[in-house]
Amino acid sequence: MKKKYLTYAGIVSAAILVIMFAGILLTGTFSLFSSVTIDPILDHPAGDLVVITGTTNHMAGTVLELDIVAVSPAPGTNPSAGATDAFIVRGGGMSNTWSAALDTSAIPPGEYLVKAYWVNETVRSDLLATSRLTLTGTKPTLTESPGTGTNQTVYITVNPPGTIWRGEKLLITGTTNLPEDTGLLYAVIQQSNTSVFTVDPKTGKQEVRGGSTRTGLIHVLPGIDGVNRWSFAADTTEFIPDQYQVIVTLENISTENIGKEGPSGTAPLIVKEAILDSAASPVPENSPCQVITIDAFPDKWINQTYTITGTTSFPPGTELLVQVFPMEYDLTINMGIQQPAAVMSGAVGTVTVEKGNGSTSLWSLTLDKGRMDTDQQNYLVNISNDRIDNRTYETIYGDTFCSKRLVLPG
Repeated sequence: MKKKYLTYAGIVSAAILVIMFAGILLTGTFSLFSSVTIDPILDHPAGDLVVITGTTNHMAGTVLELDIVAVSPAPGTNPSAGATDAFIVRGGGMSNTWSAALDTSAIPPGEYLVKAYWVNETVRSDLLATSRLTLTGTKPTLTESPGTGTNQTVYITVNPPGTIWRGEKLLITGTTNLPEDTGLLYAVIQQSNTSVFTVDPKTGKQEVRGGSTRTGLIHVLPGIDGVNRWSFAADTTEFIPDQYQVIVTLENISTENIGKEGPSGTAPLIVKEAILDSAASPVPENSPCQVITIDAFPDKWINQTYTITGTTSFPPGTELLVQVFPMEYDLTINMGIQQPAAVMSGAVGTVTVEKGNGSTSLWSLTLDKGRMDTDQQNYLVNISNDRIDNRTYETIYGDTFCSKRLVLPG
C-alpha cells in the first residue's frame, strides 16, 4: 500500500507540474493562488500625477482595480477618495507587472490606502494587497469660481497632449470658465478602425487588437484669475499606435456634434509604438515649453477681456517676463508697465507665479480688448525667465521660455 500511495503522490505531483508549466507558457505566470504586490509609493504633493506599479501572477491583458481610501476620514464623509484601473502586462520570469495612473488633483492632502482587487468580468475578488499613499501640501484656494451668467460665453479648452509612446502615463489638462465642481465628461477616441496583429514571443499566441474608447467623469478645479482648470490621468498601456481625439464636454453629445452643441474642447493625441529595450529620449529641462507652459487659448472673448494662463515648475513668487506683440510688425517695447497689455506696437510686463495644485504653479495675464489693435489677428505670446534691467532697459536673458501663436477671436 505504501508503494501505491507513493505512486499516486507522484502522479498527482507530475500533474500539478504539467498544469504549472502550461500556465507559465500561456500567461507568463502560474496563478493557482492570486498574488499581487504594490511597489512602495513615494510621497506626492496633492494634485500630482501618481504612477502606481506592482507585480502579480494574474495573466497579461487583465485588469486590477485600485481603490483609494482615506486612512482617517472626517466624520460623516465618504472614506473613498477615488479609484483607477491598473493594466497587467507580461513581465520577466515568473511574474507579470502592472501599472496605473492616478490624478490626485481632486484628492485633498492626507494619508490614504491603495487597495488592489482583481476583476473578472463583473466579479471582484477579495482584497489582494494594500499600500500607503501620502499626499502632502495644502490645497490652494486660488480664485473664486467665475460666474456663467447670460452675458458670458462658456468655453472649455484642451491642452494638446502631442505625441507619446504607448504605455506612457500622462495628465491631460485644460481650462474653462465653468464654476468649480461642475461635472465634465471626457473621452479619448481612436480616429481610425486600425487594428494591430501581435504574436506573444513566449507562447506564439496570435492576437488582433483594436483600439478602444476611454471615457470618464471629472470635475472643474479652482484656477487663477477667473480661469478654472480640469484634468484627468491617461494610461496608454492598452492603446494601439494610432491618432486619437481627446474630447471634453459639459453635456453628453454625439461625436459628430462636437463643437456644434454645447461647450466642448478637443485636441489630438498621437500614440506611437514604444521601441523595445530602448527608452524614449529624455527631454532637456530647459527645452521650450517644458518648465513653463502656455494653456490652449479660448476661442471667445469673455466680456471685454482675454485671459491667458499657463503652468510652471518655478516656485510661487517667481517673476516671469511676458511679451505680447503682433507678428506682422516689428516689436517696439512700451516700458514701465507692471500689468501687461497688448497694443499695436507691442507690450512687455511681468507676472508673478502663484501656487497651483501639487508641484505645479500657475501664471496668468489679462488682455484688455479696448487696448488691442483690432486690425491685427496674429500675435505672438512669449513667456520666459528673462528680466529687464531697470537702469539700462536691457534684457538679461534667462534659460527657460515658451512661445505660442495667438490668433485673436473676432
